[in-house]
Amino acid sequence: MALAIDFNQNILHNCSKQAFTRQIAQGGLQVQLTKAASLSDNPKIPDPSLFNFSVDSGCVQEEARRLPSVAECATHLELLQAFRYIRAQILSSKELDDAFGIKPENRTVFRKKRVHHGSSSSWVREPVKLRDDTFEKRREEKWPLYLRLAASRFFHWITAVEAEFSQQNAPDRPLPLPPIDVLMVWHALLLNPKWFRSFEQMKLEYLSKVAFPWEQIFLTKEHKSLLLRNELVKYGANRDEGTQDRFDGEILPEPSTADQKPDFTELRFLDSCRAAASNNDVIEKLVDAVKRQSTFVDKMDRQLWIRSPAVEGTLTRGITRYERFLKLFKLYPRTMLVPTLDIDLVWHTHQCSPSQYILVTTEIAGRFIDHNDKLGTATLDPAFENTKALYRIRFADEYRICNCWDCEALRSAIRSRDYYIQTDVASVAFQAQLKVAHYRAVEIARQKGEKFLPICKENT
Repeated sequence: MALAIDFNQNILHNCSKQAFTRQIAQGGLQVQLTKAASLSDNPKIPDPSLFNFSVDSGCVQEEARRLPSVAECATHLELLQAFRYIRAQILSSKELDDAFGIKPENRTVFRKKRVHHGSSSSWVREPVKLRDDTFEKRREEKWPLYLRLAASRFFHWITAVEAEFSQQNAPDRPLPLPPIDVLMVWHALLLNPKWFRSFEQMKLEYLSKVAFPWEQIFLTKEHKSLLLRNELVKYGANRDEGTQDRFDGEILPEPSTADQKPDFTELRFLDSCRAAASNNDVIEKLVDAVKRQSTFVDKMDRQLWIRSPAVEGTLTRGITRYERFLKLFKLYPRTMLVPTLDIDLVWHTHQCSPSQYILVTTEIAGRFIDHNDKLGTATLDPAFENTKALYRIRFADEYRICNCWDCEALRSAIRSRDYYIQTDVASVAFQAQLKVAHYRAVEIARQKGEKFLPICKENT
């Protein structure tokens, strides 16, 4: 179809960028919108049907050999948004600024000022406070401290999990979801699959087999509020003493007074603080792993696919492209291959379930594929260009494509049409543009904090 030709897509892309600029500056739209009358009328973005985890469920053997699903990739996007939210909350927290003694250090200088007294005048020295240009930089020091404590808590968590679930009489229940800070460290470690397999010579028998709890994450609507200061999991609690389940979250305890003995939860928390404050190489490596993933988190936030009108199509095509990407490893076993952003998202999602990842990559790629997130652009850029050429040769398709909302909406619109039926291409492009304009209007309103979001008049 004519719309699928690169030249035509580039023209439409440039036009849509101009339309987006006008939409922000003037609020002018070619689609009739009105404000929702109530919260229940607000458009549901993303569509709840996107998170259908039952679509790919089957027998255990098939489950272990499948690629990531659209629902899992979409939940991954939501989780990355939660990680970014946590980082923003930590960096902007004035309470933590006070706790760490981080405050503006405004320097006072004196400037001459002429003061008039009737027919006479005199010069005085007027004090002026200068802005502290180092304040924002010093506030960033909170994030590594938070990550060190999170990494220490992660150690307690994996020890408790392996002790509880690796035994033959392991409880017949799913792994409870850990707090968000522990989940973030676990996620970063899984994206270093070779390191995870031999993690500090620990036998992670259970965690190496368990699938990442995507559905639990989706169902945990409060995942964005699981801040460290509000949640603590009782790692390694002794059930014989009548304590709570070691994985159940509870509010941080009040510090013990002089005539009280600290309880188990408080001791565990203090132990985590001591470990975080020590010079522990493993904790520093985990902190670095989370920091490296921050770059990818920011890229996903800039793309904001989870709020896109074509998110389902973007993820479906990304999964197909990821499978092709794995096939290239088998076809070119000694070649470094570099993914595009959409392929990288699916690849990351896959790595989060280690046993599934090993089985599928061995089957499709012919071997276990490690993921090295330490490489710089000097190495990645030439390898990416080579990957682009190999992909086009093997699959007769473009590798590097634009994944903006407009281009993705256009691709989804094209693929929704019957190939053998003549289509009014102008109408397809126009409808895609209107849909993108509506979603953009909703996102602009949401980011402004508006309570009632725009809806199409035809849907009212």
